[in-house]
Amino acid sequence: MKSSYGGFASLYDALTYDVDYEKMADCIEWLFQKNALTPELVLDLACGTGSLTLALSGRGYDMLGADASADMLSVAGQKKGAEKILFLNQPMEDFELYGTVDAITCALDSINYLTEPDALEKTFRLCANYLNPDGLFIFDVNSEYKFSQILGQEIYTHETDDIFYVWENDFDPQTRLCNMYLTFFAEKEEGLYHRVDELHTQRAYTDDELKKALSDAGFMLTGRYDDYTRKAPGEATERIVYVAKKNQ
Repeated sequence: MKSSYGGFASLYDALTYDVDYEKMADCIEWLFQKNALTPELVLDLACGTGSLTLALSGRGYDMLGADASADMLSVAGQKKGAEKILFLNQPMEDFELYGTVDAITCALDSINYLTEPDALEKTFRLCANYLNPDGLFIFDVNSEYKFSQILGQEIYTHETDDIFYVWENDFDPQTRLCNMYLTFFAEKEEGLYHRVDELHTQRAYTDDELKKALSDAGFMLTGRYDDYTRKAPGEATERIVYVAKKNQ
């Protein structure tokens, strides 16, 4: 079974059709303004197929995109406007830039894929290292509530005109690891389907763990938000956005 977006990069955009990247970019720009930051160069870490990267690029920011999956970056590179962006095939916990940036974004629960606390801490330290003083690190995570109450042991199915998938979750509250078993059937030719099997594993991080990792890396937390709504998170928030400023 494949893992980490290796087998279905070409399907990813079709499966995330309901993600409003422009809304996310709106909120990110609002967070820039709220934190008195006028960034020029922005890194989109774990950028995937580059949808958010391109949305921010379209607003005038010079963008870099980094992702561990060459397949995802291949899809990103074929999109309109991609020629303006430098895409780097690098994992979150081991990325390397030639210089510093003014802001770093990391969206759609990519941080949860750092299943070892050491990897989380290393990623945060790298982000601090490559940010200019007072630079912002904006990321989101799947909340503990989502793992325990929404994903849990549930099985989900979804069907479009060209794709059918089954998504089975196995969340262990002791290890706080969630294994997600995904099987996709994508139509290649009329009446013929291609099967893709994937295993994805995420960790549920507590708010205290994330705050400590940020502080240890040299960040000051400036805000937490319910998804990209600009509102404070509640007990039933499924995605929490964190905003941290690099200490001078």
